[in-house]
Amino acid sequence: TGTSLQQNGLKVIEEVMQTTALLIANKEALKDPVKKEKILDILTLMRGAVDGAKKLHIFVNVKKSNLDELLAQLPALKRPTISDLSDPEWCAINTVIDKDKFIQILPTLRTLAQGLVLYEPRQVLPLEAIVLENGKNEENK
Repeated sequence: TGTSLQQNGLKVIEEVMQTTALLIANKEALKDPVKKEKILDILTLMRGAVDGAKKLHIFVNVKKSNLDELLAQLPALKRPTISDLSDPEWCAINTVIDKDKFIQILPTLRTLAQGLVLYEPRQVLPLEAIVLENGKNEENK
């Protein structure tokens, strides 16, 4: 990703190769429930790293009078988390969005909210996707 280069004050001279991570599992290993669970854990971590690189985690404060308007325009993985603040007229919104959507919603955030904090998550773990692929925990949908 270039992070190590940047942290050490280095620069890219030439790209030698590009690689892709793959998880290859033996079909017999997938029949063993213990091995299958470990394989799914590894798959979850790999997907989480890939998905995390495409997301932004945002925290923002908004007046409750602007909340509905902001929520109508704010993307999220499922739905944003909304928490009351110590001032009863304000609340905090916590959500994860696609990085490429941020520029589109910035004008809305700038006009309707305050105190925007952005984080680039290391991982966003797609737990429900892994669970559903295996037919377990259907009630978590």
